[in-house]
Amino acid sequence: MPLRFGHRVRSRWPELVLLASALVTFVGLLGAVDLWGKREQRAAAESLDTVNHGHWLIAEIQGRPRLEKPPLPRWASASLMLLTGRSDEVIVRLPSALAAVGVALLVYDLGRRLGGRWVGIASGLAYCSTFYAITEHRQAGNDGPLAFFTTLALYSAWRRLHGDRVGPGLPPPSEEPGPRGWSILMYASLGLGFLTKGPVILVLVGLTVVPYLAVSRRLKAGLLLLQDWRGVALMTALCLCWPVPVLVSRFDALSVWMLEIGQKVGSAGVAHHDWRTPLVAEWFWMAMPWTPLAILALVVPFTARGRASRSTPWFPWFWAFANLAMFSTWSVAKPNYYVPCLPAVALLAGSGWIRMAREARSGAIGPRLMLQSLWVVLFVVACAAPVVVSQRAPEFLGASLALAAVVVAGVVASAVAWRRGAEATALAPIAASVSVGVLIAYGAIARPLLGSQSHRPLAATIDRLVPDDESTVLFFHELDEGLWFYLRDRALAPVPGSQPSTNDAHDMVVEARQGTLVEDPGLRLQQELDVLLGWIADPDREARHFLIRDRLYDRFAPALRGLTTELYREPDLGRNELVLLRVDAPAGTVASADADPASDLGTGPLR
Repeated sequence: MPLRFGHRVRSRWPELVLLASALVTFVGLLGAVDLWGKREQRAAAESLDTVNHGHWLIAEIQGRPRLEKPPLPRWASASLMLLTGRSDEVIVRLPSALAAVGVALLVYDLGRRLGGRWVGIASGLAYCSTFYAITEHRQAGNDGPLAFFTTLALYSAWRRLHGDRVGPGLPPPSEEPGPRGWSILMYASLGLGFLTKGPVILVLVGLTVVPYLAVSRRLKAGLLLLQDWRGVALMTALCLCWPVPVLVSRFDALSVWMLEIGQKVGSAGVAHHDWRTPLVAEWFWMAMPWTPLAILALVVPFTARGRASRSTPWFPWFWAFANLAMFSTWSVAKPNYYVPCLPAVALLAGSGWIRMAREARSGAIGPRLMLQSLWVVLFVVACAAPVVVSQRAPEFLGASLALAAVVVAGVVASAVAWRRGAEATALAPIAASVSVGVLIAYGAIARPLLGSQSHRPLAATIDRLVPDDESTVLFFHELDEGLWFYLRDRALAPVPGSQPSTNDAHDMVVEARQGTLVEDPGLRLQQELDVLLGWIADPDREARHFLIRDRLYDRFAPALRGLTTELYREPDLGRNELVLLRVDAPAGTVASADADPASDLGTGPLR
């Protein structure tokens, strides 16, 4: 038995390397960096509210219900908080990180079934070393879990359509379909994905499966195989188990969801506050460092060799590029929307790597140049990085030298391994260097670099400046949600009347429908100022300290002169900086602006 076990371990060492790479890359030092992105700040605040106040159906942050996103990631992190008794960065990020490990394993097995074991190994390692996948999965949010459920749904669809086939195999008519259970798992994954980020998973999976079946000339037969009334019933139950109770308690949630979708695709009539380039223009850096292989995969199916191959990768091709085309038509498509499609990029990169490695060894000049260019680019970038860092951020020179040394060693080891006959395992040194590089980057570079954007110092400052007997600190309109995570011993509450009922865009749509919308920015600012001055003059006001975004405070400062004292202003941190104010006017004081609001407040953008 020990000998047999040892033989299995030796024969499966590439899979063990893949598993270790996934665990180190996505889970290692997960709590090294404070919350820094808006998405994970919101996710953390929602999870804390769920645990602390029992708001499992509808979380509340910023003094209002959080209706925009489905609850499954929030439920997962909140459950982990209850199970472990911890509520730190690791816990809120763990669902997304574990989802990444699951995606890597699914990519491996799907690649193995598409092109053989070595394509699976190469694809899994490619996913573990895709830079954008790493940064996204190491944040709390909805996109990492959505990537897992999307991959699981498509993996299940493949298993139902192609059974136990491993590798290119025989033409489709010779294949035995898989058990019906795979269809049920596909529908369950779609339902769970719906609970993670709404109906977009139906589009992601549909734009992969339907065109693939059409190109394979199996559209009718394939759709019949995937039909299963039990799976559809399960998916429907999962899809509706949260929206229906929410609508019962808040019917206006439907308009919030429709606005959320409409803003993205451009049908809402309300412009998003951020203009973005089409996603296709940002795709090139999202696929790094495997962009050349992914670009090659874009054209291979249309070449004579691709048309003649029975293993043409149409399945991952539509997954990657049909969805990219779809997202590029949206008015606002942020790069994180594409995270569920990065597994397809890894599959295409893995199969491309194997093809290049084999053809280069047989003497083909083009594939050899492709591999060499990949190694050379990684080598040069690694060597050049410390030079750039020494000029712009010399305090990180030591860490950047260590990071460069790790990457250079991985590139050299990869080239040597290929020369000695390795194919997929020639990717292992690169993936291993990325894993170690992640630990260096997050532990020695990102921690101090992103620490300046953390709300932890602000929370400590508030605890120091606000008297202990004031358990609640107010804020005007809204603030970044990271402060909820670090200001644990005090409550945060909005200045009465200053916060939107759901969000600013939805409130503006409702006001427009009711005919009460004030379109002039200066007048809207005056209304906000009147709310703040009214609270200051409220004879029942008990709180004395409140927070306000610095750009808004600068507009209101003339009207607040003599009524408030600035206790603390955050320096330029690259986010929405806040000002802590103390109200000096006694409750009941009549406050009014001394100057013309139109000239003092202005009409420029605030947020």
